[in-house]
Amino acid sequence: MTRKLATILGPCLSLGLGAAALAGFAGAAVADPVADFYKGKSISIVVGFSPGGGYDLYGRLVARHLGNFVPGKPDVIVQNKPGAGSGVAASYIYNATPKDGTQIGIFLSHLSLNRVLGKQTNYVFEKFTWLGRLNTTQNLSVVWADAPVTTVEEAKKTEVVLAASGPESATSRVPIAFNRLLGTKFKVVRGYDSSIKMAVAMEQGETHGVGGISLQALQTMRPQWLAEKKIRFLYVTAMERHKSMPDVPAVPEFARNEAERQVLRLIMSSSDVGVALAGEPDIPGERAAALRQAFLRMVEDKAFLAEAASMKLDLDPLGGEALMGIMAEMGAMPEAVLDRARDLLQID
Repeated sequence: MTRKLATILGPCLSLGLGAAALAGFAGAAVADPVADFYKGKSISIVVGFSPGGGYDLYGRLVARHLGNFVPGKPDVIVQNKPGAGSGVAASYIYNATPKDGTQIGIFLSHLSLNRVLGKQTNYVFEKFTWLGRLNTTQNLSVVWADAPVTTVEEAKKTEVVLAASGPESATSRVPIAFNRLLGTKFKVVRGYDSSIKMAVAMEQGETHGVGGISLQALQTMRPQWLAEKKIRFLYVTAMERHKSMPDVPAVPEFARNEAERQVLRLIMSSSDVGVALAGEPDIPGERAAALRQAFLRMVEDKAFLAEAASMKLDLDPLGGEALMGIMAEMGAMPEAVLDRARDLLQID
């Protein structure tokens, strides 16, 4: 380059280099550390039950959609860690994961009662990073149509055997509470780690019924039971009646006075926690916020809603912070109500 040409182009080159440097600075300024972290990574959704049940169906639905809304678009996979009524999965997420926002659990909602009722665990339910709720857990206790009893009132006179998962689940807690409060004769057989296994136990005659199973699971796994009226419904393990089953009473309706009603409503309050996504505790704040926002965007997405409808999975979404409010209300119940609930739910 001649000296004359350099003299002419010099200011332009300087301006060009300055603009390039400014552009580079601006690019750095708008870089997304959350997207940088998740790009090329995977998020695991750890379901506390075996494949095929209601919680698992929700987990797999989320896995197909959540990554589209997380910055960096990570892959999302499902892992099943059944055991102890999903307590194994809760312990894993709380204690064994890197706390970096790559592990999300789906647990039994009734685990939220453990700390309220004074049960010692190696996890603190409210310290998970709650991303949001997909649906309330309005499960149905069912028996075969030819079972020795087909109503709670009849169960006060005749023993009926119900399949249940872990001792902290509503499948176990509600019939035990009814035995101690109402004098029913439910025999609870625990150890089934998914709703499909409980349904099979009833079908094969191991039990007369199931302590709790979602309507969605019935519609998906055994729709003929509903169509052919092969089962009878005892109660809904929830605060209110199921909108699709208005003739089946909810658990608090069996109370004989206000004191009993308060206790049964406390026991059922965990149904409002529902099928929820729990991130690891102590996730960095910007990632936790991004995951919560991704959840809220996902549950409004047309493709997500369409697939949920095709799978017959009901949705009643709630944000993570609102879930924390529900848990706080549970802990604020009068001590007399908490004491009575502890007595009713004491594991035998």
